[in-house]
Amino acid sequence: MSRRRPRILLVHYTAPSILGGVEQVMSAHARALKDAGALVTIVAGRGRAPRGVRLLRVPEADSRHPAVLRDFRSLARGERTEAHDALVEKLVRRLRPIFAKADRVVAHNVLTMHKDLALTEALVWLASERPGQVIAWTHDLAWCDPQYASERHPGDPWELIARAHPGVRYVAVSDERANQLASVTGLARDKVNVVPNGVDVAAALGLSSAGARLAKRLDLYRADPLLLLPARLTRRKRIEAAIAAARVLRGRGHAAALVVTGPPGPHNAANERYLAELAALAKGAPGVHL
Repeated sequence: MSRRRPRILLVHYTAPSILGGVEQVMSAHARALKDAGALVTIVAGRGRAPRGVRLLRVPEADSRHPAVLRDFRSLARGERTEAHDALVEKLVRRLRPIFAKADRVVAHNVLTMHKDLALTEALVWLASERPGQVIAWTHDLAWCDPQYASERHPGDPWELIARAHPGVRYVAVSDERANQLASVTGLARDKVNVVPNGVDVAAALGLSSAGARLAKRLDLYRADPLLLLPARLTRRKRIEAAIAAARVLRGRGHAAALVVTGPPGPHNAANERYLAELAALAKGAPGVHL
């Protein structure tokens, strides 16, 4: 019997085709989760999903939807209107059956930013119905940004983004954001998991598939620093000095790695003996690769 594939919702104002940092991270999450076997759906008000990822467009999730913009202007003045409450109820009705089919809901910034407080309130409402389902993935916090000071007011819905909600798990993209989140909401710092934005190093560096496999096999992605020596193995190149330097760096707590890419010099038989000496040195030096 095959295992049921986990069903994951990713929620944001806009989908990954819209240019933005959060959208790009969400795109990477969607692709990684899909590749891991999950059924991934992006819930957003505008934009397109990556290939192989389903999109559910909820117009009122868009921070630039006309009704949302009207609500934003009213809330910025400190006015909670009947139109806001109607918008919240509409979003709850639209999202409830979608959430009911999901195993996890990852809300990117919606629970800490004020761009669509009706959506925020709807998510808080639905999270209270399904404790443990919603994960608040925190890239930014409006409550910590002086740019938004004039748009913050006491009471709800403004303070929904300034407190931790029961049944919601919190993730921050950095230690700085985690500390801010704990400070603003009163949440214990150890209750905030830190998951930095990932980087596809092979793609960023333009590595071939063979190069990427080699880097992974030699554990080069975690090297800090990575020392590259593209020199032939002859005594006058003093390769042993590079090995000694790598050992010193390791001894000082650095995750240094040394990669020597050159072959033995072809015109001196003594170079084979030199290679054997270097191999013996490298054997006792973690992170050194000849």
